[in-house]
Amino acid sequence: MPYSEKEFKISNVNYLNKDFDSLKNTLVEYAKAYFPNTYKDFNETSPGMMLIEMSAYVGDVLSFYIDQQYKEMLLPLAEERRNVINIAKMLGYKVKPNTPAFANITITQTVGATGPITNKIPNYSSIGTAIVPTSTQITSISDPSQVFETLGVVDFTISSSNSLPPVQSGFDSDGVVNEFILTRQTRAVSGKTKETTFNIGTPTKFLKLNLPDNDIVEILSCTDSNGNKWYAVDYLAQDKVPINTHYQDDPTRGTNAYLPIGGVAGTDEVEMPVPYTLSYLQTSKRFVVEVDEDNTTSLVFGNGILRTGQILGSAYSNIEQAGYTIPGNPSELDMAVNPLLGDNTSTLGEAPAHVIMTVSYRVGGGIGANLPSGDLSSVVDGNLTVTNNTPAQGGSSGESIEEIRHKALAHFASQNRAVTKEDYEARIMNMDARFGVIAKVYVEREDSFSVSLDDAFAGGIADIASGVGAQITELESTAGYLKALGADLPYTEGNLLGFTLQDIANSLGELMTSLGAFSSGTGLASVDMGTLKVHLLTYDINKNLTTLTTAVDNTIIHPLKNNIQNYLSQYKILTDELIIQNGKVINFGVVFEVYASRGANKEDIKLRCIEKIREYFNIDKMQFRQALYTSQIEYELMNVDGVRGVNHITITQDSDYRSGDSTQHFTPPLWNTQFDDSSGTFTTGGGKSGYGYKYNFEDAFNDGILLPSVEPAVFELKEPNKNIIGVVK
Repeated sequence: MPYSEKEFKISNVNYLNKDFDSLKNTLVEYAKAYFPNTYKDFNETSPGMMLIEMSAYVGDVLSFYIDQQYKEMLLPLAEERRNVINIAKMLGYKVKPNTPAFANITITQTVGATGPITNKIPNYSSIGTAIVPTSTQITSISDPSQVFETLGVVDFTISSSNSLPPVQSGFDSDGVVNEFILTRQTRAVSGKTKETTFNIGTPTKFLKLNLPDNDIVEILSCTDSNGNKWYAVDYLAQDKVPINTHYQDDPTRGTNAYLPIGGVAGTDEVEMPVPYTLSYLQTSKRFVVEVDEDNTTSLVFGNGILRTGQILGSAYSNIEQAGYTIPGNPSELDMAVNPLLGDNTSTLGEAPAHVIMTVSYRVGGGIGANLPSGDLSSVVDGNLTVTNNTPAQGGSSGESIEEIRHKALAHFASQNRAVTKEDYEARIMNMDARFGVIAKVYVEREDSFSVSLDDAFAGGIADIASGVGAQITELESTAGYLKALGADLPYTEGNLLGFTLQDIANSLGELMTSLGAFSSGTGLASVDMGTLKVHLLTYDINKNLTTLTTAVDNTIIHPLKNNIQNYLSQYKILTDELIIQNGKVINFGVVFEVYASRGANKEDIKLRCIEKIREYFNIDKMQFRQALYTSQIEYELMNVDGVRGVNHITITQDSDYRSGDSTQHFTPPLWNTQFDDSSGTFTTGGGKSGYGYKYNFEDAFNDGILLPSVEPAVFELKEPNKNIIGVVK
């Protein structure tokens, strides 16, 4: 209701003044206007002016703190480190006191040879150090205070994604190899492991344990004196934690988890594509790690106690879907449920009580941990050599206010959720290599997918249809009898409650017929449902693209599939369903013809052209559905010293279709699987064993551009030493 003129009073107070001078001038004008006869001495040295200036000073200070407090509430404007850290915590970003450096570590050792003269292989039974455990320390040569620790178990008896092919290193007097160098790779992080203990007495809600060191980069483990393990989580409400298990520590992983390369199992090398399995454990023993503004690290536990001081025990039944706990016997749920019970029960995890907590953590990092290549080099057990072939990078001495500000904004924008297909691709590629190395990934959304219908289901529909038909007469007579007794039923002859029973029977019969046709025919029905189809390719030991292990029905049974599904389950949208399948590889060769400058060494030019083509088609650069540009390759070859001109470049699997030469340059052709139009299926054979799919390069070539296939596939130049043919004129 609008104000009347009598209720509205015009104020002479100016609310826009915020600084000392404007406040002082306003107070002086106010005194002159409203107290003209009371005070007239506005000299700067008068007592009245002293009071006016003191009031202006107080107003100026209050105005400053009001503005400052509001500014410190906004992340882009905040300046105090404590406030920036607290806002970053609110956005879900965890500040790190020290950023560690990471290094790629190469571990080698020499073993003897075994087998016949024509096929010597490493003697894995004579390995001196078969297992290099995690957290193995490596010290810097230039700075002994810098210590690195390995992040994974290195097993010389298996060949996995961190392995390189054995290298011949020693020969006897007859020239027969008698020694091999085995090479394994792993990651290492700067820092050394420390341990501290805490005596916990009376249980306390949100117990906070402060660690004694300031440069902590990681919490490794937390256990209590009762043998229980506590897990670090991002937030206390998170009741599922990731668990990674090495295959040697997993009793459920037998010989089906790895494939023998040759020889006797247990004595020779075996292939282990996925040394670790990823799973999620639901537990109430959890804590969060907090970093304060002074870079001290603390562990904060849950509120798993009642207000009476009792600890969470079997007297509670956890109702997962409701999100709170209910006291009493789990079978006695007829009582009224108070949704506020979660406020004073252990919905945020347990609080330790009357135990000794042992915390293991890693200390180190900083900018001094960025070491040059070869600086982390040592010899272990006399036969095991450890070194870093590339520099250790990534270390920094804490995050500045600006870094925290921008990283928190980026973290909030990502929301730790996978929504678009690019989100899924980025998440999959960033999965830890211990759970399986993924070379290429392509994600596409499907509007529908096919599901199998069970014969028994179709038969069940038939039984329902026949049952309804058999009960029509009985239902009609019963309804008619009730109506005769005076029951108010919307019943007419053949109709009960407004539904025609015969129509129901007919509809069920039609549905049964339709389902029976699907079941006896293709066995598939299209279900309209949002689906993500994930195409994967991995590397073999020679860094060639390969597919995952596939069963007879084309179902992937590789352990990497389970790791990906478990990993993405924490990020994907609830309605997204993942179909993980093998991607396709299209292998090819290159035929080129160039002109050399007068007097140039043609053999040398040819080798340099081949090397340039190899570099251009490096497998690290190739992606799913990527087009190839021969004009770009021609430009690269023109930059080779001694090349005067490029006649043509042909990307093919068999003949040089661009020069009009029908000669079969690659025999057998560089494919092993092709699509059979008559049967509508893929058939194997007719090409080179171990290669990918047949592709019509001639039809796909258009004005210097080689178009990608409609089906997601990656072009791969396999065996470039054999599959690049060139002529220098």
